[in-house]
Amino acid sequence: MVGVGKDASNEGRVGGPAGQAAESLFPVRFLGFGFFWAWLLLAGVTPSPLIGAPLCFANAPFEMVELSVRALVLVAVLLASRRLASVAGQRGLLVLGVVASAASAPLVLGLGGAGAASASAVAAAIGEVCMFLLWLCFFGYMKVGETFVLLVGSYAIGSVLFLLTAALGFNAMAAASVLFPMLSGTAFVLSQRLMKARTGEELFVEEPVSGDGAPKAGEALPPAAAVAAPRHGATGGAESPVRQKMRIGAALALYSFSFSLSCGIALFNGEGVIGAFTVEPAAMIVLGVICAAFFKFDRQPDRPYKLYRAVAPLIGAGFLLMAVSPLPDEVGGFCVALGYVLFELLVLNDCCNIVKANDASLLRVMAAARLAITLGMFLGWLAAFAAASLAGAAESVSSLVALGLFAALVSVSLVFTERDMTSFAAVADDRALSEGALEGPTREEAFAAFAEQQGLSRREAEVASYLLAGRTTSFAAEKLFIAESTVRAHVHSIYRKCGVHSRMELMDAFDECWSFKASDL
Repeated sequence: MVGVGKDASNEGRVGGPAGQAAESLFPVRFLGFGFFWAWLLLAGVTPSPLIGAPLCFANAPFEMVELSVRALVLVAVLLASRRLASVAGQRGLLVLGVVASAASAPLVLGLGGAGAASASAVAAAIGEVCMFLLWLCFFGYMKVGETFVLLVGSYAIGSVLFLLTAALGFNAMAAASVLFPMLSGTAFVLSQRLMKARTGEELFVEEPVSGDGAPKAGEALPPAAAVAAPRHGATGGAESPVRQKMRIGAALALYSFSFSLSCGIALFNGEGVIGAFTVEPAAMIVLGVICAAFFKFDRQPDRPYKLYRAVAPLIGAGFLLMAVSPLPDEVGGFCVALGYVLFELLVLNDCCNIVKANDASLLRVMAAARLAITLGMFLGWLAAFAAASLAGAAESVSSLVALGLFAALVSVSLVFTERDMTSFAAVADDRALSEGALEGPTREEAFAAFAEQQGLSRREAEVASYLLAGRTTSFAAEKLFIAESTVRAHVHSIYRKCGVHSRMELMDAFDECWSFKASDL
């Protein structure tokens, strides 16, 4: 649904139209995706304070049916991705997503029974897939690191909206289950139109590529791919994008499997439905606070890769609390949810970086990532339901805990290791370099502005350029065909005009001017 060429060039210019659009869009995007998550927690997953945990045909749990249909819809999206990666496809997904989402809760609440619950699960699955993919593809247009901030903030805002709505009672939740999808769809349309008006580009249109994934003849190489290719291409000996995506998918499936196991334990062996449906939103809110503190104190807020190391300890600690702690299972489930949501957000952010660096389709990548999450959750819920039905809730806790710990251990030790974290950080660096190259100014442009600002003559500017390049006065004299004493006189004049006393101070003054010009763009 998104190519790399157009959006990379537009989004990279921080102070240009795209940058202004990004600033204007931030509140709308936060709320838009937040409305989606609030709806999902109200009517798209169970147990829910609104619809409870209804049973579908053949006494199949709502969650199992919803996950099954969600997986099928995602497969269909992958098969039809080329047609959907268009303006018409995007509009179709939007209409289908809003209508299906808004209809989900009224179906099960108004009609009741297994048939209505099944129809509600199908509608919830369709709405979830459409709205999730639309927003994630839109977020893929953002600058490096900005996607992660948007995701964390949206998850937290959606959780707050969900808890506030739940506190207002049944009627408020029923109304919100219809209103939130409409608000999310409206916010999406406004965000897209504002971005298009500012950049002049049509969003959600995949760039035409040749069969090998490279731009067609006559097309320019996208800036992100041009920067990334020497470092991460096949000739560099780095892992291929296909293998990277396979690792991401496997890790997502394993961690989501562990997460759904913890949800099953908290539901079947915990203290009731209320604790089960508040665990994940509480984790999202706490994660938002943690990430806000991290970005405030970390000197490189566009590289949150240190947070990857917290995932496995959080999940492991959560399962251990479930196994040995006298505390309610929801406490351990909270730790597992916190670790899982953190990993999901980091990986989705990295998916955007990989797509930008390799000229891939963001729609296909996001659909594949969501499919891996869905399959992992389906298997986790299946194991939890089966264990609770066959062995009883209390008797199955230790087995489910061991299974969840094993899945997390396999993921952190074999599937998604420190090497992968370093690799993804390097991909983000490449993307940041390509965006930085576009947000300018170039060194030559900055030097021209610096020389004019300091009042340097043409000859003094020539001498200053050699000084900033680390050249000696004799080298400058030879290149400029003037005496070395004349060069030294020019150096003295340059220092006086710039208010410095050494070459290092001159370099610092120029770097400050360069940074200032870049921030003004």
